[in-house]
Amino acid sequence: MATETLIPSSANRVLRVGILGFGTVGSGAYRMLKDNRDAIQRKVGFGMEVVRIGIRDIGKPRDLPSDLFTDDLESIVDDPSIDVILELIGGVDPAGRLVERALNNGKNVVTANKELMAKEGSRLVHLAKSKGLDLHYEAAVGGGIPIVQPLKHQLAGNDVLKMMGILNGTTNYILTKMSRENADFGDVLAEAQAKGYAESDPTNDIDGFDTTYKISILASIAFGKQVPVAGVYREGIRSITKEDIRYADVLGYVIKLLGIVEPLSADRLLVRVHPTLIPKGHQLASVSDVYNALWIHGDFVGDLMFSGRGAGSDPTASAVIGDLIDVGRNVAIGGQGSAIPWDMGIETEPIESLETEYYLRLRVKDKPKVLGQLAMIFGEFDVSLAAMEMRVVDAVAELGEIVFLTHKCNEGNFRKALAEVGKSDIVDRVCNWIRVEG
Repeated sequence: MATETLIPSSANRVLRVGILGFGTVGSGAYRMLKDNRDAIQRKVGFGMEVVRIGIRDIGKPRDLPSDLFTDDLESIVDDPSIDVILELIGGVDPAGRLVERALNNGKNVVTANKELMAKEGSRLVHLAKSKGLDLHYEAAVGGGIPIVQPLKHQLAGNDVLKMMGILNGTTNYILTKMSRENADFGDVLAEAQAKGYAESDPTNDIDGFDTTYKISILASIAFGKQVPVAGVYREGIRSITKEDIRYADVLGYVIKLLGIVEPLSADRLLVRVHPTLIPKGHQLASVSDVYNALWIHGDFVGDLMFSGRGAGSDPTASAVIGDLIDVGRNVAIGGQGSAIPWDMGIETEPIESLETEYYLRLRVKDKPKVLGQLAMIFGEFDVSLAAMEMRVVDAVAELGEIVFLTHKCNEGNFRKALAEVGKSDIVDRVCNWIRVEG
């Protein structure tokens, strides 16, 4: 069996590593181990040796010895000589089965798999804990931004009162580009795909699934209980137009796709993913292009911001190798693993219970008393209208466009009011509505 010692060691102990997946993240992790081997050795205290790399296409030419690779991934997690598995293939199957098998075989695991940890994290972390092993997953959220470890350790003494995150670089790039260039969503998406910032099938990003997995993981860590993916309200950015972005700018806001967590009680959370208007002065408002960020408000620490590149080979590899170094340090002292389990049993609230402000854009008949009639309809559902912008969009058809910001109100009531407004003969159509965070 071919092996390559990436970190020559003068000590007797060598940490033997198996890598599952050799795509963007896997190859980046391998390269970081090789390029930074001396610094890593000093920090761990002994060498690391990549023993096997699991791939799908065994026939694809590579620059490394061919017998280092195998398409038999089970043989890697079953190899008794391997100490640590880096799971970098993504998805739930076969990744979940392989991680579980590795843990049952006594191997520590480092994963970058957000979907797996969001859906199976509680079970797998409990398994690692029961075996006295490490299961680390910093790279699953935020790429190279250190978010997971601070939540598990440095911020563990705080009650998290709110979290808001820009957790997907593709959507942040699209919204930034639309804002800067007054461009349409479809055009910017096509450009993002051409540049490799968006997949050929962008559903996972633009419809909010990626952000949903990540905010579920962060909420599970912060509150110590698995937040079910099905309990996270989700909307994507397909409905956002350049008109909405322009109006938001006039009103003093920017539009971001946010993952948001708010505790309502000790065992009840409201977890949501959707486009959001945030004030230009908020720390998240200036996070642009493919950058990610997480804003946290803790009861003792106050406001914190973590920001950086949330994806890509090098940033994600940085998080993977950081976790691997932690595993190595724990092995060096004979530790029993540092997995911090999440329990089950948290309840998530429906989006209709949300209390917030709203942006609303309507196409209306350009006639007298329209504003008064709209205010009366909303008032019947305890929705109070605040700031307003209005312009004529079709003088011949006598149509105008009105943009409102509401005062804080209940979402269930707001939706009922919208339904009534949509039936009114003074409203041509409801163009869009977006939640607002102060």
